[in-house]
Amino acid sequence: MSTYPQHGQAAPLWKEALSASYRRGGKFLWFLVKMVLPWYVASELLMISGALDYISGFLKPLMGLWGLPPEAAAVLLAGMLVNLYAAAAVAAPLALTWQQVSVLGLTLGICHSLVVETVIVRELTPRYRALAVLRLVLGLGAGWALALVLC
Repeated sequence: MSTYPQHGQAAPLWKEALSASYRRGGKFLWFLVKMVLPWYVASELLMISGALDYISGFLKPLMGLWGLPPEAAAVLLAGMLVNLYAAAAVAAPLALTWQQVSVLGLTLGICHSLVVETVIVRELTPRYRALAVLRLVLGLGAGWALALVLC
């Protein structure tokens, strides 16, 4: 417990809790800024430069299976390869409908962070590759089924 220098008294418990909460909140905010801001800026730059339109033009037929615009391929890749924060940052500048966000959310809820989580699962079982493929297939299949219902 900290003490007040003037009075030699212990600081009230609520002040210590508040101080600890500010420190934890600040660390979390900094974590979010580090994770989200670079991906958001990158997706904005790709949109402004026209590179995203050029790249996504090739993916239009494929992304149409999920009722998603071709630009949403970048959201899927960021979520599957990096994490959900990156996917959210890439999705933010896109004008997605609630149906499209739902399809992306379900898909990435099942098959997010595949690289990192596959490395972790590799330590647990020799069937880690099969589990990664299963997550990918289930995620894409569930997203496709939801798209059939919503879109």
